[in-house]
Amino acid sequence: MLRLLKIEWFKLKNYRTFTVLSVIYYFFFLLLLCSVKMVLAWMTNQGWEFEGITPEIIPFYDFPDVWQNLTYLAKFVKYLLAFIVIISVTNEYSYRTIRQNVIDGMSPKNFLISKELMIIAFSIVNVLIIWLAGTIMGIANAKVFETELYFSGMEFLLAHFIELFTFLNLAFLLSVLMKKAGFAIIIICIYGFIAEPIAVGLTTWLTNDSWVVGLFPMNALSNLVPFPFSRYILMEIQNTIDLTSVFIVLGWLAISISIIYYRLVKKDIN
Repeated sequence: MLRLLKIEWFKLKNYRTFTVLSVIYYFFFLLLLCSVKMVLAWMTNQGWEFEGITPEIIPFYDFPDVWQNLTYLAKFVKYLLAFIVIISVTNEYSYRTIRQNVIDGMSPKNFLISKELMIIAFSIVNVLIIWLAGTIMGIANAKVFETELYFSGMEFLLAHFIELFTFLNLAFLLSVLMKKAGFAIIIICIYGFIAEPIAVGLTTWLTNDSWVVGLFPMNALSNLVPFPFSRYILMEIQNTIDLTSVFIVLGWLAISISIIYYRLVKKDIN
């Protein structure tokens, strides 16, 4: 497996688009995770407040809140990472390297595994960055460090891994079906930002059934890490992971990998 991951890395490391997108993604990712305190200070200076509560006093980086807060923010830049996966996969079709790999002795199954290892690597790196940012910012802003509070809530890191791994596999699936980066990127954006929200709204209006709405893939992914910021205006939030959402997401993951497997391994590569 390490050999397959190295092959994937050699394909990507000298590809300029991959380098540029990766730098842009991780720059904005780190900026998003670490600049919240500065944003809250700016909001306070602008006179923002809610019932006497100024944004600057919000304990955004306090343990254990930091883990849910950061993993919630991380979902807003995951599309950039999906674009990298889409370009990586569709390039194999555009430059016919997928056929060359098979001719050179790599089986379609190994090709699939190499791409999955790439996606796993991206997901693990994301989790490690969130953990490192949360640890540094949490310790820097905590008045008292307590081990119990530090480890509490870390299950959201696992939830983020599941969310990102599944989302990137959906991007992988689109890449295999479309074989063109532009088409796949347009479709994932239209579906994620327009089509599914409209479908969710209509379904809610027609059925008022939250369980049915939770079956939509993007909605299910979003439900893994619930909106956490209402707690700072003294509203009750969900600060645990909903196992039903986990099973729905894993179901979508199984479906996407199964279709990818069928397209790459069971059908002739073309």
